[in-house]
Amino acid sequence: MNEQFLIDQIILYLGTYQRFGGKQNETMAYKRLDQLRALKGLKDAEEATDYLISRMEGAMAA
Repeated sequence: MNEQFLIDQIILYLGTYQRFGGKQNETMAYKRLDQLRALKGLKDAEEATDYLISRMEGAMAA
């Protein structure tokens, strides 16, 4: 899986979780976040979250 796919999946699961709830959506968002963390070689989930936010801000600015 590539970086953009994981970011898109996290956004999708979080949006679905926010709208409908559900443990599966929450779990899958965390799973994809952990995969992004491993892919980018980040230390922990907090760094992965910061990285995700920075990538989203960059995409919104463009």
